[in-house]
Amino acid sequence: MNVRKEAESQTARVLWILSALAKVPQASVRELSTETGIPVSSVYRLLDHLVFSGFVHKTSSGHYGAGAAAVQLAERYWDSSLDSGTVTPYLRQLAQDTGELAAFIVAHGAESVCVESIDSSQLLRCSYTVGTTQPLTLGASATMLLAYMSAEQRAAVLDFHEVDDATRQYVNSACATARAAGYAVSLSQVEEGVWTVSAPVTDIDGDVQGVVSLMAPAHRSLERQAELIQQTCKTALSLSGGIK
Repeated sequence: MNVRKEAESQTARVLWILSALAKVPQASVRELSTETGIPVSSVYRLLDHLVFSGFVHKTSSGHYGAGAAAVQLAERYWDSSLDSGTVTPYLRQLAQDTGELAAFIVAHGAESVCVESIDSSQLLRCSYTVGTTQPLTLGASATMLLAYMSAEQRAAVLDFHEVDDATRQYVNSACATARAAGYAVSLSQVEEGVWTVSAPVTDIDGDVQGVVSLMAPAHRSLERQAELIQQTCKTALSLSGGIK
């Protein structure tokens, strides 16, 4: 392996470890090895560098979690894209207008990640907190995110999740429908009894940055689907053109 390829391999392994740690509060070396497929000895070596740089913190129990530098990076993302930008105020308005949970969800590898959510004002409501991850094969949010990927990127996600041929055909068909309609809907795909509509937020080049998703109990949403779809699409369109 030449020097460049070795550096790229090391970089990929570091990112795999950070991605694994992003999913859980803490993890042991063996858990990280199992999750990433990296040998235990290599995980130890990479963690030493990550701890030294501040991106990973080693606990008194010998487990590892997000370090101060990772927290600072997350805060910069919040400052630039969410709190002082336009995402949070628009989600808050959507949740207020509809009375339902509004979220902003992005693709991360082969999963979808909730990076912001505003709770419903209803007593009976859905729960979808910041940091929640789902396989990028389930629900309206996943369908909308996949719809904007290239055929190769989508195939890689489906391969990762070992999707069978029948499901693959269904997902590809759903993506085509969602791309043409400008939104995707799902019912009980991620959680039983939950209806979801998702619409894409795109940048000035038309590339998807994430999706606005509205989630509601099915019994409360099915009679007002058209209204909820329209409001969700309107919010996503208002955010498109580049998150400020």
